[in-house]
Amino acid sequence: MYYISGFEILYAILNAIVQGHIFSHGPACIFFRNFKHSYFGRAEGFYLLVAYCNSFGLSIALFGVHFIYRYGAVDNVFRKKFLGGKKLLLLFLLPIFYGIWWCLVVAICYRSSSKSDDFMRIPLLENYDTRVEDISYVIIWFYVANDEGILGPKWTTFIGVANLWFMVTSSLVCVIFFGIKCYRKITRALKHSKMSSYYARSIQKQLFQALVLQTLVPVVLMYVPFGVLYVFPMLNIEVGFISTFVTATIEVYPAVDPLPTMFIVDNFRKTILCGCKMPNKKEEVSEAQNRRQTVS
Repeated sequence: MYYISGFEILYAILNAIVQGHIFSHGPACIFFRNFKHSYFGRAEGFYLLVAYCNSFGLSIALFGVHFIYRYGAVDNVFRKKFLGGKKLLLLFLLPIFYGIWWCLVVAICYRSSSKSDDFMRIPLLENYDTRVEDISYVIIWFYVANDEGILGPKWTTFIGVANLWFMVTSSLVCVIFFGIKCYRKITRALKHSKMSSYYARSIQKQLFQALVLQTLVPVVLMYVPFGVLYVFPMLNIEVGFISTFVTATIEVYPAVDPLPTMFIVDNFRKTILCGCKMPNKKEEVSEAQNRRQTVS
């Protein structure tokens, strides 16, 4: 959880610095920032965008790693065998590896060029009243017209997409596989536990529900919008300003992500709704007695 919280803080800071925008036109989509009133020039702005894209690659791996770690917390055999010692460090380094990997993919496969400048010049002027020379951008350009005006695939873009789908698929497989195993392990443990009271079951149920919803948040706010963003240009469908909704969903993600835990887990929810009201001694004694009676 500390790992994820630290990532979200850094992501929010980087998002405030970059202030990026997404725009789709025909078979291409760009992620850009205006550097006209910025300390960063066009070249520096490009690498700033690449660094921002690092957060997406890191987040993809982070969700899978989170479920692997959660399963290790409930299965001692798995934890000792696969997450002991330096193996745990390797698990935490995996998101960093994914982030660097995605940075390289973006820098190599989605780099802008003079040809892409000419392609995006008029659409940017018409929709944003912005000159292409005043922005830094990365471009996902699926089909390029040849001298005869016939569209042909830009293979570097499709190679980048193949890398993306491998990263997303590997992450989702970990989430689904270890999420199911974690649920079964907890359910089985509660059935054979002497502490299998309503209170214990309720806590485990709340934590698992929070974990599931906390996983659905990035799926809804990041994975699905990015998928839509790739699909329309790949099919050469003009969406224009509609693509800007992706920017909005990405920006609200850090604020929405902690909400499931805050409002599903009873203790957190009561603390928030009661304004951090401290219980008196009589209430503490009464609550402790009720718990003992429930357990017995």
